[in-house]
Amino acid sequence: MRQGAQRVLTALIYGGAALGLGWLSLRFLLPWCAPLLLSFALAALTEPLVRALVRRGWRRGIAAGLVSLGLLALLIRGLGVLIAWLLGALSDFADRVPALMTGLAQGLGSLEERMLGMIAQAPEELESTLRLALDAMGQNLYGLPAVLSQWALDALRRLAGRSPDVLLFAVTAGIGGYFCSASFPRLLVFLAAQVPESWKRRLEGLGADLKGSLGGWLRAQLILMAITFAELLGAFLLLGIPDAAAMAALTAFVDALPLFGTGIILAPWGLLCLLLGEVSRGLGLLIAWGVVSLVRSCIEAKLLGDQIGLHPLASLTAMYVGWRVWSVWGMLLFPLLLVTLQQLNDRGVVRLWKRTG
Repeated sequence: MRQGAQRVLTALIYGGAALGLGWLSLRFLLPWCAPLLLSFALAALTEPLVRALVRRGWRRGIAAGLVSLGLLALLIRGLGVLIAWLLGALSDFADRVPALMTGLAQGLGSLEERMLGMIAQAPEELESTLRLALDAMGQNLYGLPAVLSQWALDALRRLAGRSPDVLLFAVTAGIGGYFCSASFPRLLVFLAAQVPESWKRRLEGLGADLKGSLGGWLRAQLILMAITFAELLGAFLLLGIPDAAAMAALTAFVDALPLFGTGIILAPWGLLCLLLGEVSRGLGLLIAWGVVSLVRSCIEAKLLGDQIGLHPLASLTAMYVGWRVWSVWGMLLFPLLLVTLQQLNDRGVVRLWKRTG
């Protein structure tokens, strides 16, 4: 009996220590190492192309530099297209602001007249209270542009304050990606040398399994992007949006990025159309946003589970816990963390649960 209690206590202590270490790693270590981890991921992603160039006689350093510059050019091109579209939308909105403000003032004046007429028919003991409430509401509505302007200025100020951190992160990840790619084989040998021999026997074949899991995760993301693109293309064609295919592809790509989603484009776009009087297009964009989000939520767990080898319930749980712990990044990383733990458990490196077959 005492031995059983000791085993339970030992398991609780190890479990608590593992959770604490995991929390500390996510809270402190991972943010510090995020640029280098991204560099390693980029090097691993581009390694097949670099290796192909090396087999053709290129020096690894030159091949890694060429591939890194190509990837950088693609990213800059994509950002350029996105920024150009945003500037065009803002310019169009700025041109329509005078007419919009005139229409808004007329609409508020008409609404105020109707409200005053309704208040005049109210009982005398409520009339003064309702008039005071209407005055307060009017002051808030007429002050809304100033509030929105202040909010926009504050957002720009916060963005400007974060820009050095973002720039440093991007530069570190980019330069680190080149150095990782230029010495990728030696880097893998160095990392493998840090693993104890007893672990190496247990971890034999784990790299191939993890590579397959990562490939499955990438396939799942590509399938989700393709489904999102098809949905958006159909919606954009029905709404008569110019360059529907290009806009659908751009929105689907942004949807696949961490911390983003279709709402980052469709929600402001739809609200902007409503403000400009394009009610049908604005409502159509907002409905498309809701449909795309609903479809993604319904199929993502099942699709991700099938591709990386997790039960859909386990995949759904990992995504939800990841969201609670670390927002969108957690939704992306926790399923991969869970499948890694599953493979480590199956090989006997860790003992987290019992296998049933």
